[in-house]
Amino acid sequence: MEPSATEVGPEAGRRGTAAAIARKLGISQAAVSYVLNGRPGVSAATRRKVLELANEAGVRPSRAGARGLSRVIALIVPSVANPMFTSWAQEVISNADRAGFEVLLATTDDAPEKMVSVARMLVNRGIDGVITAAAHREDSRALGILREGRIPFTFLSRRSSFVTADFVGIDDFAAAQEITRHVLRHGHTRIATVVGPRFSSSSHLRERGFAEALSAHGLTVPRHRRVSTELSRDGGRRAGLHLLAHGGAPEAVLCGSDELAAGVMEVLDEADLVPGRDVAVTGFDGLEQSTSRLVGMSCVVQPARTMAQQATAQLLGRIEDRSRREAQALVLPHRLHIGRTCGCEPAAAAEERPAAVAEADL
Repeated sequence: MEPSATEVGPEAGRRGTAAAIARKLGISQAAVSYVLNGRPGVSAATRRKVLELANEAGVRPSRAGARGLSRVIALIVPSVANPMFTSWAQEVISNADRAGFEVLLATTDDAPEKMVSVARMLVNRGIDGVITAAAHREDSRALGILREGRIPFTFLSRRSSFVTADFVGIDDFAAAQEITRHVLRHGHTRIATVVGPRFSSSSHLRERGFAEALSAHGLTVPRHRRVSTELSRDGGRRAGLHLLAHGGAPEAVLCGSDELAAGVMEVLDEADLVPGRDVAVTGFDGLEQSTSRLVGMSCVVQPARTMAQQATAQLLGRIEDRSRREAQALVLPHRLHIGRTCGCEPAAAAEERPAAVAEADL
């Protein structure tokens, strides 16, 4: 009698792993095979458990399943210089990896033509979906290219006025009003605002929130104290230099990001002005380094990790079920971190309660 043949090699290992996963989860080996080959017909919860066990065993899902999945998604951000964008990227990468997807990171420098070029590249690459934190409020060309290429996308923080899609973010307008009202309790009247580019929906809403909260108290911000610049520390520095050169230091500077606030504070320090004592300065993000005891920045805190997690889940759900038509907006709670840069005494600094979570169909 001839000896029986023994299978060796990656396919044999893959089948052995599938059988082991099936036994561990109490499901059929066919269901495990469907997941590893990117085929539909398995619940999202089961798919997640299978992929977690497969990753632990070192088995990657097929890169082309029954629906032609590449198992690659993209994250588009303006740049990697701002720590807020890199924190989102890390969380998206981690969550996508657990679902068996790789992430292609693309940057646009907030240039509309580069956003269009990135969209064309992603369509040509045949990726499965896109999370974009770089949408232009009034420019839908790049989004139109993705839609024509039948690539689903999710807005993270920013969205378009003309294209409807899933969205994850916070209520930027309300958050800006809250931090403004806090600063006004210190009695300041000569106030400046520094925000990112106004073609960003989030920057636009933050500037509006600052302005309307001030208007409710009978205050307006003169044109030379309303600054829009790039979302970086360098942008904040340029804004700070502009403010000092045009009318001198204001009593308070409301910033649309932590990095902008950090740049403004650097300029103030170089002019021998102490943030919180001589000029109140607030940020908007809640980065770990900003809210540390060393910096003590008063700022709006966005739930950065949860935002990235939810955006990834929204996109993967859309890839799994492309028949779902309605777009969903998930508005997550923000909170205020009160440090010393707004003028509060350190002993009095406290975190205010978060706003309620709101979900709505668009």
